[in-house]
Amino acid sequence: MGQDLLIQDVGSEGPRLLFVEPYLTASHAAFAQGLMTHVSARWTLLGLPGRHWRWRMRGAAAFLADQAAEVLARPWDALVCSDMLGLAELMGLAPSLASVPALVVFHENQLAYPAQGKAGQSLQERDLYLAFSNLTTALAARRVVFNSNFHCKQFLGATEDLIRRLPDMRPSGLAQAIAAKSSALPMPIDPSEAGGLTREPRQGPLRILWNHRWAQDKDPERFFAALDALDAQGVEFQLAVLGLAPAKPPAVFATARERLGGHIVQWGQVLERKRYWEWLFWADVVVSTALQEYFGLSVAEAAWAGCRPLVPEALVYPELYPARFCYPPGELSAALLELARQPDLARGTDYRPLTALFTWQTQAPAWQDIIDQTIKET
Repeated sequence: MGQDLLIQDVGSEGPRLLFVEPYLTASHAAFAQGLMTHVSARWTLLGLPGRHWRWRMRGAAAFLADQAAEVLARPWDALVCSDMLGLAELMGLAPSLASVPALVVFHENQLAYPAQGKAGQSLQERDLYLAFSNLTTALAARRVVFNSNFHCKQFLGATEDLIRRLPDMRPSGLAQAIAAKSSALPMPIDPSEAGGLTREPRQGPLRILWNHRWAQDKDPERFFAALDALDAQGVEFQLAVLGLAPAKPPAVFATARERLGGHIVQWGQVLERKRYWEWLFWADVVVSTALQEYFGLSVAEAAWAGCRPLVPEALVYPELYPARFCYPPGELSAALLELARQPDLARGTDYRPLTALFTWQTQAPAWQDIIDQTIKET
């Protein structure tokens, strides 16, 4: 088998479940491990490294059909996968899976995902192969779970829009077929990783956290522009920039590090999870400037650790957080300035209840139920 192919067995009782994750990193890896921990079954995980995401979507099915043929051919009660897998392709290349009921979990989708560095470009400039891969994956599954109602509605609307744009041979009823088997569940967080950390009283400058991917769709330019505005007014603050960085991150990160060096206390991804949570407990406010967001696991984790969310009044955020935590377009700098001048505004409230419904301890029964439905439905 390929040296980068992970095969992991978890659990000794219950149904025989195969989890296929071609992009085993960050939130995808956290979800896979969480589901196998909190939903009782005899799990086998097939995982590939979280890199070259476009190639994973294009090539993972063929690679797995070749390199993991013996595992795929075992008798399975159900298959679980993420949106990074071309499920219909895998079922075609591994015919024994054709009769195995599948549950696909959509962390994100390619029908509405911005082209890299071109978040405002039209649908024609997106990768239509990957969009159709998401569509056929949803069609091949018995059950489909999105990580928010916002995501589900956006996906179904984008499906109808995409079909209308095709020059001919338009398949009919795709959105309706997918909607009939779809539901929405939060992407659970695992507070046990925090290992008893507590939020200590603090004074001094406001502590600002960025813990998102270093990517254009998270709009780091807007985030650092707001910090530049604070700096220009002589307002004190401290900054921790975490998150997964690609080999060539957007140039704004390097220039911002140089400009804001006097405020920075942490720069770069923190791989060790306990240490990562320590930085979440350190911060006062977690900021999102996302151009696309379907759940926002990083914000949810930070809020559970006691950070005040400061998120756009757009995307999924109004579904998850009260209006007082959502800033209108163009108002990020003003919102941050108010908190930086009065840090106690961010420190005087317990924000953990905002995410109490997002933990594995709360959500595990719902995930157990959706897997049971996947197995039992005919």
